[in-house]
Amino acid sequence: MSIVFRLADSQEYSSRRFPNYVENIESHFNKYKKHELIAFIKDVLRSRGVGYDAVMQMAVCITETYPFEPLIPFSNEVPESRWGKESATEFLKLLNEFYLDTDCESFFENNQDLYVMASRNFSKVFEELDVNWYRDFYGQKPKGEFRIVNGLGNGGGNYGPKILVQGNEIVYAVMGTLSVDSLGIPVYRVNDYFPTLLHEFNHSFVNHVVQKHYDDLATSGTKIFEPLKSQMESLAYGTWLTMYAEAVVRAAVLKYLKDHNYPESLIEKELNQQINSGFYWTAELVEELEKYSHNREDYPDLESYMPEIVKFFDKQSEKSELKAKGSN
Repeated sequence: MSIVFRLADSQEYSSRRFPNYVENIESHFNKYKKHELIAFIKDVLRSRGVGYDAVMQMAVCITETYPFEPLIPFSNEVPESRWGKESATEFLKLLNEFYLDTDCESFFENNQDLYVMASRNFSKVFEELDVNWYRDFYGQKPKGEFRIVNGLGNGGGNYGPKILVQGNEIVYAVMGTLSVDSLGIPVYRVNDYFPTLLHEFNHSFVNHVVQKHYDDLATSGTKIFEPLKSQMESLAYGTWLTMYAEAVVRAAVLKYLKDHNYPESLIEKELNQQINSGFYWTAELVEELEKYSHNREDYPDLESYMPEIVKFFDKQSEKSELKAKGSN
């Protein structure tokens, strides 16, 4: 997916931060830039706004090997609204043709050593993660699966697509490749990648819990989301439900940092980033998670504490209404 959108001159998939791999892509594929698939991306998909996270969302919604098929039936919302059922179906047909026409199989086989090397180098970022904290903090195993993918052609772009297959939610962290060493091999510095990985891993514990309380959260969510809509949509959070899942995840990231005694300067920086992103209630939500953490006999898991989170957002919505009245 990354390669074909690069061939279509999509800016977000045109990074050259991993020169060796980019050169391999260009050497093998540039002669196919006029393929019908590439024209379809340029003429149809780009005009529909298909780019950035929408590309990776399609990637996780289809089988991993040729012939590519939908994991769940395409609709106007699957893989994502920017695609649309008709365009997604046509794209997949052309993608299968492209795979054969360009001998993709040999390209991936020839670059296998790079994939293995990148995966090995990224392992130190994953090793930084205290996986046991998630189980202990949330009081349960993740609902579904969490998968890490190294996006070698994605430059600095990181994405968190997900898919629900037969009731099993699979959450991905597609991690870009920012830099290489003197030998041209990908380098994954912990400080550059760890916060994103920490964030994405939370989703497999949080999303289904927030979803379960949809009806309880709907009133406050609608009120809070409306004045923040443009800011949230700029972050690809198109609904209040997505905003709430993100809110809990972002607060949980700060709780993780506090529990692992990270420097106050880092915690403060992380908090300010969340507030500047529109999640102005984050400090107070972290306090709620502290209350939950200190009363585990009464609240064995996050699910049991959700009624308190619902009350928290009800109060935030009241504040939001008062602010709106004050500005009028």
